Amino acid sequence: MQNDIEKAEFFNQLSLSTFEDMAGKSSEDIFSRLKSLEVRFENDIKELIGLSGGNKSRTKLLRSASVELILKGLVNESSLSTQTKYVDYLMSKLMLCQKTVILLVNILINKHNRFKFLWKKPEEKDNSNPKDERYLFHTIYELYGQIYGLCQNIGTAIRDYFDIYQKIKSGISKREKDFKALHVQHSEFQVTERTDEIIRETENCLLVNPSESILGLSAVSVGLECLIIIKIGDKIKQHIGIKSQSNNVNVRFTSKFKIEDVSHIINELFPDQKKHEVLDRICMMSNNIIHQAISSPNYISWGCFSLVREELEKMVEKLNPEDVKLGNIIARLKDKEKLCFT
Repeated sequence: MQNDIEKAEFFNQLSLSTFEDMAGKSSEDIFSRLKSLEVRFENDIKELIGLSGGNKSRTKLLRSASVELILKGLVNESSLSTQTKYVDYLMSKLMLCQKTVILLVNILINKHNRFKFLWKKPEEKDNSNPKDERYLFHTIYELYGQIYGLCQNIGTAIRDYFDIYQKIKSGISKREKDFKALHVQHSEFQVTERTDEIIRETENCLLVNPSESILGLSAVSVGLECLIIIKIGDKIKQHIGIKSQSNNVNVRFTSKFKIEDVSHIINELFPDQKKHEVLDRICMMSNNIIHQAISSPNYISWGCFSLVREELEKMVEKLNPEDVKLGNIIARLKDKEKLCFT
């Protein structure tokens, strides 16, 4: 177990290196860690295949590199009703962890080699042009931030991998009849905390590329839609609470709820408003930018996010939770199984 922790800790410590220490690190050391992880991953898969006792579908899953991994791994744990589904779900997550770690460590090695190469440049070149020097150190700083992010991602994936591996080993031998449906705790944060998190995530996306970005306006579009869903969801909960005279009802949008439903809700609740027209325009423009893969200036994304977010939040805040139109929307969404109460 201690050895497992050290594997993740190596990358966490690397992410916290100073610039000088980072330049002095050996890329061969990182490469050897990758090879060690690959051997460990391969041995773990062999062991799990053996523990599967000849189960063909499970063996195929452990040896495959297909989208079936995604299908089995991206499910809600509360929907897992059998031991077989639960173990397959964990195995899919295990395989996704493996592939993620290998991919990210390879990217890390390339970024680290580039960092070391650029770090030596000031010693080798004529420093008479300060503009060139500033640009060089800007690139070095940018690489340093990318290496930090890579190392943190790798460390998290490795820790999750070993945790999932232990869960599989303890659960794979259980009999189907002994399996108990998982109790998934749906922790519900305050609305302000959830909206603040969306705002931070959107800002982080825009900060990555200061001048222009292909995904910038898309991040704004998704961020605004998430804010609306969270705010409207809160109003729906208030509406249900008033009707039932209880605050213990949890409201959840189901997988059948689609992005276009957000636009329909805004149109129905706030007719003759320019806000939903702006939201539609942002969505349309972000789709065009992504499909054409042509960057747009980031100041447009920043401006849209700042202005539209403020207006949308004010608009939804003023909505009366007892509004008849809100009640109609709730009834329609519930009838179409896009909304459920627990």
